[in-house]
Amino acid sequence: MTNSLTEVLKAQAKVTPGGADALTRTEAALRRFVWFPEPRHFDVVTLWTAYTHLLTRCPDLPVAPRLGFFSGSPGSGKTRALEILSRLAANGQDVGSLSAASMLRIISAAASADEPGAYPVTLFPDELDRTYSANSAGNQDDLTIILNSGYKRGAVVVRAHKDKQQEVIRYPCFGPVAFAGLATARLPDALLTRTFVVHTKRARREERPDSFLPVAHGTELDNVRTALSDWAAEAAVRIADPADMLALLLDDRITSVTDGRDHEIWSCLFLTAVLAGGVWPERCLAAIEAAKEDAAERVDGSASARLLTALRLHHAARPARVWPVAISKDDIASAVIDLDPLTFQRFSGPDELRAEDVAALLREHGLKQVRVRTAHGRSYGYRWSALADAWERALPPLVTEDDEEHGDEEAEEEAGSLFRQ
Repeated sequence: MTNSLTEVLKAQAKVTPGGADALTRTEAALRRFVWFPEPRHFDVVTLWTAYTHLLTRCPDLPVAPRLGFFSGSPGSGKTRALEILSRLAANGQDVGSLSAASMLRIISAAASADEPGAYPVTLFPDELDRTYSANSAGNQDDLTIILNSGYKRGAVVVRAHKDKQQEVIRYPCFGPVAFAGLATARLPDALLTRTFVVHTKRARREERPDSFLPVAHGTELDNVRTALSDWAAEAAVRIADPADMLALLLDDRITSVTDGRDHEIWSCLFLTAVLAGGVWPERCLAAIEAAKEDAAERVDGSASARLLTALRLHHAARPARVWPVAISKDDIASAVIDLDPLTFQRFSGPDELRAEDVAALLREHGLKQVRVRTAHGRSYGYRWSALADAWERALPPLVTEDDEEHGDEEAEEEAGSLFRQ
């Protein structure tokens, strides 16, 4: 998309009256009943909630990013966040534990409804750490297919007809999903790339939000949802022309700081922010910057990515001259348990990460165990050269103290991009 077309859109003030106010009211409702440790999470969740309303009005919007709430322990506000969002999002359904079959039926019923704006529905499954646990390998494949495929508009899941085996039924599976679980959930990497991840913590006494009682506060949230719906109806008219929609999705301000899957999900929030106007475009860009800096320090979500991250930190912490060319599976398990006990001490319920688990997780990144010579003799393990290649492909760059100091010096001399390179 050319810069001139983007400038034309800006000059035409493609901002829906009342949009900024509707988003501000949404944020206020969230802050009243939910507590997040990072302020930027309120920006992300507010924009995601508003975007669910745009999806019901704009049939050309191509993707539905996922939203995930994770914590290291119960009682950190994950379920409360889903409860509040289910009342604010478009066609929200707080479904608790969700099976693949029930998910398809809910989405299919909404897709066949005659009422305008009834599709897509927004689903809020909870306790994904039970569904995606170390003891449930292979049992969640159908749900994974739906969560991954349903990210794209027009996606369907094909199933054989129950009575007519030669016929198939195509179930629509598109729609936004927000889910929650403990940080030990072993979510697939492909799903995490489609997800805005929010890490929650137990609030201190002075940080605790108000209690939510549906009988007392339900009408208040319903009014906020109505405001979002009215705004989305007006905003949809302004991007009814696909060229106008593409101009916002491919705006230089978002394409210059994101690419690939990151651009797909963040451009949805940026489009929402621009249509709402006010301070929201700047807040969206600031949230991207904060998320990028956070990603440089840790990898969220899947156990395999966390395993790679811990291994890289383990390798970087030791002098190069003491390293053999490889490390055994047993040594990997011990090292990552020390570096990331939250994930790997509870990896298999009461048990710690085992050498067999290491092999299974590293296979997700194309790494195969080989017979190697380690510091303790010959064993099965992995060469550091192979691990280094996986780090480069799967993880963000490792930022050292020297890199940060050098980056600060360069920042004084020239204006860099929004993300540190």
